Amino acid sequence: MEYPISLEFDGLTLRGTAHQPEESQFQKHPVVILFHGFTGSKTESHFLFVRFARELEKHGMGCVRFDFSGSGESEGSFADLTFSREVHEGKEILQMVKKLDWADPSKIMLTGFSMGGAVATQVAKEFPDDIHKLCLWAPAGRMNQLAKLYFENNLEMPNGNIDLGGLELGRGFYDDLNARDLYDGITAYANPVMIIHGTKDQTVPLEYGQKYIDVYVKNEAKIHLIEGADHVFSKLCWIEELFDQSVRFLAGEG
Repeated sequence: MEYPISLEFDGLTLRGTAHQPEESQFQKHPVVILFHGFTGSKTESHFLFVRFARELEKHGMGCVRFDFSGSGESEGSFADLTFSREVHEGKEILQMVKKLDWADPSKIMLTGFSMGGAVATQVAKEFPDDIHKLCLWAPAGRMNQLAKLYFENNLEMPNGNIDLGGLELGRGFYDDLNARDLYDGITAYANPVMIIHGTKDQTVPLEYGQKYIDVYVKNEAKIHLIEGADHVFSKLCWIEELFDQSVRFLAGEG
């Protein structure tokens, strides 16, 4: 069963979708929270998040996916986007999911794509006992370097913001990430971690994902490389492999 869900945070309405396994009216279920990537949304490229949420349902797992503020259908301006704000919103989403009457609070898991993966690690760092498992798709751990490139290679507007492919990106996004190490302190989270990355990802280099293996060494983190896959996993065979590996990890089947 799918239904709309919303959350009020800092004067803005965040809009999302919950996927509740049908039998949840009688029992509690694991829930996977999805965090979308930079310029993405709760549906993601070629409906990746919608398709994955429905796949999770087939395996008895619930799912909640939100648009961060300024993205998708949520209120707010993209120009006000900062990494820190998305982390704050991610923490609020986590607290909301914990209170769902069909959610098993001991089996709440995070799956983040690209910048959403980096956001997920920060949420897990601050609430390490609340996250059962952490699954990262092409995580952008060096988002500060990517932000620097955005501001170097795109047209600067009179207000200091940039025109990023038709989206106004605020200078605050760069300032918030500048000199920030997104790998620092994330080992406060000690539960299982899985990284899935395409070997031909030209948006978020594979080395960004591999770095998490070095950092999460005590977690015995695993990495699965999808041969030839690009950043958004734009072939059916890559998506099938992505979903299979993610579900096996999240469901505890491998």
